[in-house]
Amino acid sequence: MPKILSLALLILLLRCNGKKTIATSKNENTPTENKILINEVWALTEMLGTPISDEMEKRPQLEFNSKASSFSGNNGCNQIMGNLKELTNTDVQFGMINETRMACKEMKLSSTFLSQLRETRHYKIADLNLTLTDSNGKVLLLFKKME
Repeated sequence: MPKILSLALLILLLRCNGKKTIATSKNENTPTENKILINEVWALTEMLGTPISDEMEKRPQLEFNSKASSFSGNNGCNQIMGNLKELTNTDVQFGMINETRMACKEMKLSSTFLSQLRETRHYKIADLNLTLTDSNGKVLLLFKKME
């Protein structure tokens, strides 16, 4: 009898704990979605409040790999890649950024893009748009999810 009672108590505790976990996940749905959605390809649409022209030869892009804590893409001229110092459901910090060394017409855009990545501390995903902000909440870069 004590074994059956212990087993029933254990099952009851596990069920209660499982329900609590499910309720918590529903309340934290948006941050969980952020970490999943960040594993996409993102095309730059705006930098420091200035829209990026659709006629640009090579639009800057980023692709994140949360499992490897890394990123890759291009800065409008060169291929870039590196590790992420931090990646949570709301925070992202880029580590050392490696890039190829090609000369392009849009070198100012490329260097500004890289400097804004270095300043990034937070991100938000809403309506298939990725917003990167600095530690004060200033919007640095806006991206749209590529299809």
